[in-house]
Amino acid sequence: MSTQLDYSVGIGREVNYGVAVTPTRFVESEAKATYDVQTVKGRGLRPGKGVARSSRHSISRFEGSTDIEIEVPTSGFGMLLNAVMGSVTNTLVSAGLYQQVHTLSKTDPHPTFTIQEVLPTLDGVYTHPHTFAGCAFDSLEISAKEGEYVQAKLSATIRRLLTDVAATAASYPAVDSLFTFVGGEIRVGTATLAAPTTTALATVLGAPKGNVRDASVAVKRNLDSNGYNLGGAGYRVRQPVLGRPEVTGKLTVEYTDNDLRDAYLNQQNLSMLLTFTNGTAALQIALPAIRLKGEVPASNGGEPITQSIDFEAFDNGTAAEPIWITYRTLDTTP
Repeated sequence: MSTQLDYSVGIGREVNYGVAVTPTRFVESEAKATYDVQTVKGRGLRPGKGVARSSRHSISRFEGSTDIEIEVPTSGFGMLLNAVMGSVTNTLVSAGLYQQVHTLSKTDPHPTFTIQEVLPTLDGVYTHPHTFAGCAFDSLEISAKEGEYVQAKLSATIRRLLTDVAATAASYPAVDSLFTFVGGEIRVGTATLAAPTTTALATVLGAPKGNVRDASVAVKRNLDSNGYNLGGAGYRVRQPVLGRPEVTGKLTVEYTDNDLRDAYLNQQNLSMLLTFTNGTAALQIALPAIRLKGEVPASNGGEPITQSIDFEAFDNGTAAEPIWITYRTLDTTP
């Protein structure tokens, strides 16, 4: 027997595109995948047949998508980071502690994954697996708001839904704490950022900013959406290839000084280092060059003035990468 609370979401990296594999990581997220059977109707007319005919109504394409939203755990997040970023090094730092350094891949094609959602029926007697093969993760957003756990949202496209694959029993890490806003700090300024190594976190000179209410960083790979070719029977026949990535974000900042206002007005390069720790575990986003998109401070009806500041990350011609996401965890592999 089960209840409506008893569903699971599992993920596994595919060896061959669209060939389902057994999930090896499970995340505490709702099952929200959608799957669309697109159809085409004939346009020809026939006397006495005013309504569209079933013989002229056919499948044209299969296509799905999903969003996975989770509170970021101290174990088990590396596979999801790699699913979007595409490139990772994994190094033992000390006994049982590994450091994963994730960067943007530069080689086609983009990796694909199998996602399995196991859903309970209303009577609680059965659970039914929906196995989605050929899932390509296109975007990732990590956000931190006061009073909340650090959140992550990932979006993926889906090639095919399989209903005849047995459910894999969910399993979760023994140590699965969460990263919190309280365990975070952010540094934004003109100082040069020192990139992470295989065993050390990134660093930048200067004190942490104490006036940031919330922060988010988003990575979008802009994968291509083609590949619905002859012989594919309505399914995509190949893995997505890389587009031009975008790295953006947003800060909400209390108005305590003019540093960010002036950086915006002068379109000055700033470095940004966002770090969360929980014991020995760490999640860090390092951006060597961002430029702000505004806004200038304005009155707030007698309340403390805040600035809502969008930004974009750039290649500054010096740093090896435009973004590093470092994940310290007890996981032996991403």
